[in-house]
Amino acid sequence: MITKEAITALQEGESISAAAASLNASCDTNDLTALPSDYKLHDLEKYKAMRRRERGTMNTNVISAFTGYVTDHVEPGATVFVNADDMSATAVLNLGTPCVPGHADNRAKLTLKRTAAYSALVGIASGMGYKQTQIAEFLEDWPEHIQCVNESGSITLPKAIAAIRKLSIEAIRKIENSEQQLSASRSAFESVQATSADPLPTVIMFDCQPYADLKARTFALRLNVQTGGDKPTISLRIVKAEQHAEEMANELGYLIAHAFDGASIPVLLGSYSKAE
Repeated sequence: MITKEAITALQEGESISAAAASLNASCDTNDLTALPSDYKLHDLEKYKAMRRRERGTMNTNVISAFTGYVTDHVEPGATVFVNADDMSATAVLNLGTPCVPGHADNRAKLTLKRTAAYSALVGIASGMGYKQTQIAEFLEDWPEHIQCVNESGSITLPKAIAAIRKLSIEAIRKIENSEQQLSASRSAFESVQATSADPLPTVIMFDCQPYADLKARTFALRLNVQTGGDKPTISLRIVKAEQHAEEMANELGYLIAHAFDGASIPVLLGSYSKAE
């Protein structure tokens, strides 16, 4: 006599066989199958001599290492995405094609590292107000990268530094009271101006290589003086910062594409995330 438990065991066995057949079937078949609620799937890959497929992420900050790894591990449909915001590139090696999509979990990641000079530039050129000594010390730390100019022309670096250190605020407040028999008048005049004994630069040209693999470029920093408090503060802002970021991203994309030596690997500006 066949018991209820035997019937349940036979049904579970058929479900397991159907699940195994579904895993081994081609990709154009139905991927859904029914399994008993108290059964769990176990991945046996770790017990085998080799993995089923490559997956993981390789990280580097060197373009040659990145392109070399991509070339050695490229699969059909592999694509490189260059992110302009953080100057990085991600190669999705098993992206596949629209007809034969891959798992998109085998990748290589390139993240360029800022040079010391460019890091200092980005840190100081935030648009925030800094003390005079902070701006002067920045100029003193990077003299080989800096040229100072104003509307009259070039200014030597020592004079520019002296002008910033000697910058002061002259506040003049004049109150005049005049009272007459039939009228009274009161006027107040207040002015605040920044003055310095030496010529003050209005633009600072900073020449540096922003990233190790990119070419050197010149950044123009606009100098502004705020006189709202008792002591002046100075802010620096990179002129056309967005244009610099776009040009550097395009340069990175060109360097990556050129490094592939004719390999048909698309290089696109943007990013990629896999939908689960």
